[in-house]
Amino acid sequence: MRDDAAVPAPSSVAAPHAPSDAAAIAEWTALLDRFERDVAGPSDAAWREASAPLPFELAGRAQTVLAAQREAIARTARDRDEVLGQLTAVRRIPSAPATAAAYIDLDG
Repeated sequence: MRDDAAVPAPSSVAAPHAPSDAAAIAEWTALLDRFERDVAGPSDAAWREASAPLPFELAGRAQTVLAAQREAIARTARDRDEVLGQLTAVRRIPSAPATAAAYIDLDG
């Protein structure tokens, strides 16, 4: 998930006074729906950039989705750091020498 994926550059947002095209609203609504689902659990399916500028009417929702994506990025970074710390600790455990018995023969 890209940090800037939900909201295009400000120049790509439709002007507030211009009426938005119904197709652009539908396209962006579907894209924002997808981004919201991906925050909860990313999909393996590829997504496609919208062909129209973000309709002004959806700018607030896009900002909300972007904030959720940024929180997901921060949460993922914290989880990664936790796992790296655990891996560092595990790597400090000395390995058994090759000559040590791996099994105990109880019958022999």
